[in-house]
Amino acid sequence: MGLSLGRLKTRSGFSPEAEIWASRLIIILIPVAVLVALLFLVLFTSRAVRPLTVDMSWPNCSRLPTDQFSRAIIGVNGGLDFKPNPCLGQEVRQANTSYALYVNTGDPGFPRIREVGSGPLNCAHKNQLNCYSFNYGYQAALYSMRQADLAAAYVPGWWLDVESINSWTTSLVANRADLMGMIYGFSSRRFLTPKLGIYTASNQWASLVGKWPINLPLWLGTGDTSSFQAAKSCDTKSFLGGPLIMTQYTIGTLDFDYPCQLLSQFPAN
Repeated sequence: MGLSLGRLKTRSGFSPEAEIWASRLIIILIPVAVLVALLFLVLFTSRAVRPLTVDMSWPNCSRLPTDQFSRAIIGVNGGLDFKPNPCLGQEVRQANTSYALYVNTGDPGFPRIREVGSGPLNCAHKNQLNCYSFNYGYQAALYSMRQADLAAAYVPGWWLDVESINSWTTSLVANRADLMGMIYGFSSRRFLTPKLGIYTASNQWASLVGKWPINLPLWLGTGDTSSFQAAKSCDTKSFLGGPLIMTQYTIGTLDFDYPCQLLSQFPAN
């Protein structure tokens, strides 16, 4: 008498036909599971493991970071736009060949903005706030480039640090004029013309200059305290109109930066 394969049962309690199908299913599922695991590893690596970038400036002069880092962003000023960072040269040497620079910004208003030099605009009336603000920003850019030259810091990447902790007027238009003056000042350099970006937080930017899509790269201040939080902040849409390059986070007394792109659109030295 012939037996149907479907009626036979193996020690597992399943028919040979069922075990054949189960074996085929396992053969299919194992490569799929491996592929999913590899995709997860790639995504995790691309979002959570990036080169370590540290921020350095005058607060670090007494104790420079000793941890290994891939690149640095170094402050040219000593907290104010016309004040030098006393250890800029030392920090540049420590960073070696991979760093960008950032400069403090601000617009203290009258009478200070008339005291830093004239030009490039001819402010015919002494109370032309917007005109003097533009000139103040322009002169601040020239000052910062001179400080960088003295420290032999020649880099293509410069960030304008726009924070409410610095001195600003109550006029959004005047504050914008100040930043435009800085941008014009940096662009006046005939060699190694800086590629500019803005460091700021959304609420501070809005309070100082209003809704102003200036179309520059953004380095976002977040208040995050881990690289994983900073990675998540990379999903933020830039309010400047340009690309979001990186997000800042703080561990202890040091600020670090998480690059939102594997190949940054913003150059370091």
